Amino acid sequence: MLSYIVASLVFVLTLGGFWLGVRLSTLLPEHHLVSDARDSAKVGIGMLATLLALVLGLMITSAKRSFDEREAELIQLSTSIVLLDRALVGFGEETRAARYQLHGILNRIVQLTERQRHKDPRLEGVRYSEDLRAITRLQQTVLSMLPRNESQKWYQSRAMQLSSDIAQSRVLTAEREDSSVPTALLVIVCGWVVVIYVGLGAFMVINRSVNVALAICALAFACSIFIILELDTPFSGVVGVSNKSVLRAQAELATN
Repeated sequence: MLSYIVASLVFVLTLGGFWLGVRLSTLLPEHHLVSDARDSAKVGIGMLATLLALVLGLMITSAKRSFDEREAELIQLSTSIVLLDRALVGFGEETRAARYQLHGILNRIVQLTERQRHKDPRLEGVRYSEDLRAITRLQQTVLSMLPRNESQKWYQSRAMQLSSDIAQSRVLTAEREDSSVPTALLVIVCGWVVVIYVGLGAFMVINRSVNVALAICALAFACSIFIILELDTPFSGVVGVSNKSVLRAQAELATN
């Protein structure tokens, strides 16, 4: 929801800056609007637009890299859960309680991804701290098992290692749910585009075709801000990481 609000606000502010520039052009003295003055102003506007494009490109690249890392973390989490289940199966029948606890952890993670994708208010109470407590109980159950041979000792050690990996991945996933885009940077970039549109409104020849073209450009800029915010919050909104990996893990555990 935040990305929609910010993008809409940016679009409105950009068009407002253009309107302010047009109004300003009617108040400026005539010698400020001669050809040489317009050309000089356009040079400055072009320099600022180039700087804006560079910073915007870096922001999109950073957000996309963050998106890919979080998707990889979710896949790693799902993989560790499946491998842990296999380790528990390898230990023997006495791991039935531990496997049941693991299934519960995976079900909560699936619910969490669905809540974040669809904003189901009934699942708002699901939090990563609950998952961590469940993982701790699972580890206590695994530690309470008494291996009878070297094979079971290996499976028990493997299960503890994988459960620790799951806990670490779960914490990383939770810590990175919020946007990491600095608010100050976002405000500065939006301020630049508003300044650019003020200058365009003040020093460009205005007609209907120009107005339509600049409105489309303003919409494109607002969309780029929307994409950055969506990529930077991949566990919510429209542009989100796929939860197919956890669903596949859930199906795998259900068949064994």
